Amino acid sequence: MSRRRDMDLLAGAGMRVAAAAVAASLMWLVVFWASQPARAPDGQAFGLALPNTRADTAPALAPDSGAAIKLSAAAVLRAVVAVGQSGPEGGTFDRFDVNTQPVVAPVNARGQVAFYAKMRRAKQGEGIFLAAGSGVTKIAAIGDPVPGGGRLSEFARHPVPSLNAAGKVAFGAGVTGGTATDGVFLASNGALKVIALTGAAAPGVPNGTFLDFDTPVLNDNDEIAFVASVRRGRETIQALYLHRGGKLVKLVASGEPSPKGGTFEGFGVPAMNQRGVIGFAATIERGPVLGGIFVAGTRDLTLLVGAGQTVADGGMLVRFSERLAIDDDDNVAFGAHLNVNGSEGEAVFVANVSGLTRVVAVGDAAPGGGRFAAFGAWPAVGPSAAVVFVAAVDTGPAPAGVFVWRKGAVERVALVGDKLEGGGKLASLAINPAPSAGANGGVTFATMAAPEEGKSAIYYFGPPPLE
Repeated sequence: MSRRRDMDLLAGAGMRVAAAAVAASLMWLVVFWASQPARAPDGQAFGLALPNTRADTAPALAPDSGAAIKLSAAAVLRAVVAVGQSGPEGGTFDRFDVNTQPVVAPVNARGQVAFYAKMRRAKQGEGIFLAAGSGVTKIAAIGDPVPGGGRLSEFARHPVPSLNAAGKVAFGAGVTGGTATDGVFLASNGALKVIALTGAAAPGVPNGTFLDFDTPVLNDNDEIAFVASVRRGRETIQALYLHRGGKLVKLVASGEPSPKGGTFEGFGVPAMNQRGVIGFAATIERGPVLGGIFVAGTRDLTLLVGAGQTVADGGMLVRFSERLAIDDDDNVAFGAHLNVNGSEGEAVFVANVSGLTRVVAVGDAAPGGGRFAAFGAWPAVGPSAAVVFVAAVDTGPAPAGVFVWRKGAVERVALVGDKLEGGGKLASLAINPAPSAGANGGVTFATMAAPEEGKSAIYYFGPPPLE
């Protein structure tokens, strides 16, 4: 079973590490080459040219939902955890990346940060952890028992945990020694709850059984969404599931009709807001568009933007980032390749039912000087439709940085070379970083702190944590 993907190099200068220029890679979702639905290992992406399907778009954002990300004197840039730091149960943190790609470290309203890490000289070689003002605690690690039998065996296929305001963490992990080989779990107050396991019956798919899972997402209501591969007879399909009130519900699956024609073929990792609205990218078979960005869950299944759609200020959307972000006003932020007069360039957009808004594109002026040359893996969204993104900058004061956009204005969050709380500087930004934004206005990102030595760290910009 394989989801057909290819890796596109970021255009322009790329994401440079320290003084050296390093091209950053970015995964873009488009369509399968073959007609059968499939799922792929992490680290690959789809690729295929898309037709020019014209659609009018008008810049529009939903109303503000709260305080914006505040870049004030009270906000500080600090290292949350770094290589060499002691682990909560012995050993030291060794890496915060998988195959040299830094992990995503979600942050909540309390300033807690969840993250995946590999350990050195520890009994458990890798795990999911939670950092707070009181220190770092283990959420789950290799060898921990799984309710119903077996033990957790690895996290590297699912290195992105999901965190809610209560400090609960949803994650995917491999399983050994039981009847299942993979699962989706919810950790809370030291206890582990099974959400789904391979080999179990797949609700909503007659005679279907779970084969494996993609990365889950969690909201403050303990609702969990994820994409699963399901074996049905001799075929394998993908399906998007929502776990709510102790029950798993299938929302949409491969082979089912898309709202604008054709049938769904494959799905990217979803994003979910506190109202249970789920945004996701999907490929379409035999439809008027070959792929697009959709919303579902507590809203009717709706296509927000389709591949090949033209944008108001010119150009055509030809590819989307496989992952995206959604805020509580149903604004969906995503990366895209934009074709303008036959030339492709990268851009970041926000879509909702009112239309499409261009956030930033390669060539736009960067705050403080220089021009944006490339963007990270995918953006994040914070309060009041704030969009956080990582970008490389040409001829600027620093080669790369983290930025926030809100209502047409871009501000810097952190640049390579910025001072850290407690001393030291942000030495570099890694290849292919993706930020996370919290409801408190905090922003996190993982990076290679000393690429030539393979060292890495996780950073936080924002107000001090509440605990």
